[in-house]
Parts: sequence; structure tokens; C-alpha cells
Amino acid sequence: MSLKDVFASLKDFDPKKDKVGGNSALPAGKYYVSLSGVTHQAKNDREFVMFTFEVLDGEFAGRKENVFPSLELVTSTGKPMPDFVLERSIKTIMKIASVIGFEFDKRIFAGLEDDVTNVYEEIQQAFSSHLGKTLTLEIIESRNKKDPDHPYRNYDFYEAEQPTTPEAIEDPFADNPGSEEEIDESKIPF
Repeated sequence: MSLKDVFASLKDFDPKKDKVGGNSALPAGKYYVSLSGVTHQAKNDREFVMFTFEVLDGEFAGRKENVFPSLELVTSTGKPMPDFVLERSIKTIMKIASVIGFEFDKRIFAGLEDDVTNVYEEIQQAFSSHLGKTLTLEIIESRNKKDPDHPYRNYDFYEAEQPTTPEAIEDPFADNPGSEEEIDESKIPF
């Protein structure tokens, strides 16, 4: 996209009342993406694993979507994490692994009670050799009663055809030993 195209896409931006850092999240829908990153991170004393997907085609090509499954056993307020949150996070991790074509070792979750840091590290390591795999990412938005301007974002993942690597063609000059003829540089026109 050229600078002119980007500027044209901002036709509804009002600098007097709109925020610069407004929500630039991908809209709900299905996207052909590649898994471009899996990282173990921490923020405000909370750990998480972040899956980064990059859109490969269409209007939003090049844009990224981050998914943050949490395996923390307590909430930020110190209450036990609801089971449905942990279940959804584990399902998300297992589903991503499945649709990009590798058997995720479920034993990784066995250590969850003991050390969530090691679990996040093992997840990051397990996915590291699968970066670049393609899949379909579906973003589903649902109403947020407490903050209607920021709907909840849910995700699902589907298999996508993996790109193929073209076979190398034979060098057509492989059997040619070359020429013994000397080239006089004075006869070269440049």
C-alpha cells in the first residue's frame, strides 16, 4: 500500500476528536495467516504466551493479530482463575498445534500446578520450529456489556494448505566447461 493509499484510508479520521492510538485491530472475519511468533512474556507480574499471526493476503495483508492464552491459576485480584478460562486457553494452544500439523505434547500441561513459567517456556520451544506455517484464523466478536465500544474477541483456527517449495531446476550450464577465449576489455562497449 502506498503512502497515498494509507492517507486515503484515513478519510474518516478527525484529528480534533479522534485518538491517534485508536483500535486498529483486525475486524471480525476469517483470515489466511502464518504463525509468525510464539513468545513467553510478562507484564505487571503476570506471565503469558503470545501467539502472533500475520495476515498473508487480502485487504489486511501484513497486519498482525496477537492471541494471549493465559494459564495463570489465579486472577490479577488473587481469586482462582475460572476453569472455563483455563480450558479455553489449553484448547486454543492445542487447536493451533493441530491445524498447523504437529502433535502437541500434552504432558507439557502436567507441570502446570508446579511452575507455569516452565510450561510457557516449553510451549514457546515446542512451537518455535513451526513458525511460518499457515492456517485460517477466525476472529469472532461478541458484545461486551461493560464496555460496548470494545467487544470481546474470540478466536477459532482452521487448517490451510501449506505453501510448497518449488523444486530446484537443473543448471543448464552445468556440463559446459566454459570458454578458454580471452576477452579484450577494450572491445567492451561500456
